[in-house]
Amino acid sequence: MRALRHDLAIDGLAFRLRPVELADAAEIVRLRTSERNGRYINATSPSVSDQEAWMERYFERSGDWYFAVERRSSGALEGLISLYDHHSEENTAEWGRWIMVEGSLGSVESAWLIYRLAFETLALNAAYCRTVADNTAVVSFHDSSGAERVMVHQGSVVLGGIARDQVEHRVTRLLWPTVDTKLKGLTQRIAQRLNRTDGKT
Repeated sequence: MRALRHDLAIDGLAFRLRPVELADAAEIVRLRTSERNGRYINATSPSVSDQEAWMERYFERSGDWYFAVERRSSGALEGLISLYDHHSEENTAEWGRWIMVEGSLGSVESAWLIYRLAFETLALNAAYCRTVADNTAVVSFHDSSGAERVMVHQGSVVLGGIARDQVEHRVTRLLWPTVDTKLKGLTQRIAQRLNRTDGKT
């Protein structure tokens, strides 16, 4: 299974996922280097040209699908999310690189959409994610979504020179219908709220 400058995209109720492009480089740098987002992710160069160079290499990698989270009503980029490290033998992939603009209500829907791509488009057997244990809000989200908490990886990532634990959650094809129901319900409620804000019925 190959990515190579993929053309996967999916529309949700209030948000969509579409492939990142070089034109997104500056916004990616802004999101990844913000103080709020930078606490729980690997350090990112503040150079837009460095980001563009990384993206050019990404475009040639297989098993890596990087998406912009876009607000459907405005086309505004409100976050980033990925499926990557596809293992062909197990037919699994990790999802992550998940960051959102402060105040965005797209987190739940973007998670629901990445799972839909994983299971309904790419037909994966399982999708898993690893969250820094100190990021308690995101760990709690995964717990409440119905994803299975598989293990804690002790000291598996170094951030700011400090080894941090990561909590791994996994959704299998068998578990996906349960997670789908939970996330879809939350997404529908948030979308209704956003549609009222946008003046839609």
